[in-house]
Amino acid sequence: MDRTDLFLGLIVVLLAAQVYETGDSHTSIFIVLPVMAILYLFPVYLAGAVLIENFVDG
Repeated sequence: MDRTDLFLGLIVVLLAAQVYETGDSHTSIFIVLPVMAILYLFPVYLAGAVLIENFVDG
């Protein structure tokens, strides 16, 4: 994974956080669930990709 992937991943997470924070309490569950999935699962995916690339592939 090169730095471009990490940079794009950071942009995605920050945009999702911005959408979540600017939403009000009446935000549809249709919007909240994907945003929460991005906020919580995408960093785990990135960390796993970095670990696999650096330690498993050798």
